[in-house]
Amino acid sequence: MNAIYPGTFDPLTLGHEEIIYRAANLFDHLLVAVAKESPKSTMFLLEDRLKLIEIISSQYSNVTFSSYDCLTIDFAKANNINVVVRGARNSTDFNYESQIAQMNSTMDNTLENIFLIAADPFKSINSSLVRQVIDLNGDYSKFVSHEVANFLNNIKVKTS
Repeated sequence: MNAIYPGTFDPLTLGHEEIIYRAANLFDHLLVAVAKESPKSTMFLLEDRLKLIEIISSQYSNVTFSSYDCLTIDFAKANNINVVVRGARNSTDFNYESQIAQMNSTMDNTLENIFLIAADPFKSINSSLVRQVIDLNGDYSKFVSHEVANFLNNIKVKTS
């Protein structure tokens, strides 16, 4: 069975990595889909967000990644995907994600939506907050993996 894990991954956090790890162990193939456009403003360029996914997905033989700029359900269909995976840290996330899942199911009831509840160490990690820490030159190393931190540090050096 094939699954898609869509998001902006701006930046890729330890919470995202945990969902990738768990989904990679559940499905034959996991496609990590990086949204080109989002209602959220992004801090990192699409190319950099894709590079972060590449760094982490290289650990798994059954994980691939791509960007997309259409409805998630259309991208899933085009890639022979059966399941949409979403992470939820708390009831607010679950409510938001379940609304999206219901909309997706209304548009295409052949896709299954599953939610993976974040493990306790990752429940407080939120990309928006990590971006604030980065923006204010704080220590974000507790919220992203060592590999991601190295890449982000390299980007900051180039742009400073």
